[in-house]
Amino acid sequence: MQEKGTRMLWFRRLGALALLAACAGVALGFAGRLHPLGDSLSLLRMPLGVVCCLYLGFRLSAVLRFFALVAACAAFATTVPAMIGAPEGGALTVYSKNLLYRNDALAVLAADIRASGADVVTLQEVSHRNDAILKLLAAGYPYQHLCRFSGWSGVAVLSKTAFTAPARCSAQRGVAAAQIENGGQRLWVASVHLPWPYPYDHAGAADAAVALIAQLDGPVVLGGDFNIFPWAASARRIRQAAGSVLARPLRPTYSLYGVPLFLDHVAAPGGGHVVYRDLLGSDHRGVLATVRLAR
Repeated sequence: MQEKGTRMLWFRRLGALALLAACAGVALGFAGRLHPLGDSLSLLRMPLGVVCCLYLGFRLSAVLRFFALVAACAAFATTVPAMIGAPEGGALTVYSKNLLYRNDALAVLAADIRASGADVVTLQEVSHRNDAILKLLAAGYPYQHLCRFSGWSGVAVLSKTAFTAPARCSAQRGVAAAQIENGGQRLWVASVHLPWPYPYDHAGAADAAVALIAQLDGPVVLGGDFNIFPWAASARRIRQAAGSVLARPLRPTYSLYGVPLFLDHVAAPGGGHVVYRDLLGSDHRGVLATVRLAR
């Protein structure tokens, strides 16, 4: 009987430690501005929030219950709203797509982009193997700006209408930015492709992206593969530099060994409404957003 009581005590202690670890994981996921590891931990914010929420169904001390409740509320308050739909309608339609450097379904993808009626297109992972898509789209999108950061990681902006200022490239992978005119208003469209998060050089690329975007004069529309969830500090910094709001609803666009990831986003000054396209030869779904330019 005493042995059983000892085992139960150890189980409770281990359970309490697991809960504290989950709460700490949620808290550290908000520390991305202090260290890039925080952004990596932010990828676990939702599942850790679920763990904390499940613990609330068990008998806990007042202190543990408080920690679990605060962590769960913080996790869900900063993630779930992005998944709620936004009103349809807007001034500009953006099609954003990570092509996949070895995409061999370019004709099908180009047809989908044309059929979408998008005003502008933001492409990532434009490579020597798939850059033929630029020619396939040239008739409908004759104004094209490509920043080729390497043989496989080019980033591009394509537009139906002429660029109204010299196009820009960030100092390192990966932003391509071009200014267009829409309804008499000039705005910038930026295609973004950041590396994977820490320990990869996601933070350095995000710094370069912020440095470029902060220099752009006027409204900025973002579209791209951020390789991070939109609630991470790096993604929020980029949107803040652009003065843009995430278009919704947020949905997974990439599967990593069966785990759905929210990597591809569009943002605009007034937000916008998103629908998602098929893979079409890529490992990322396309993001088609109708966005509003007024805050």
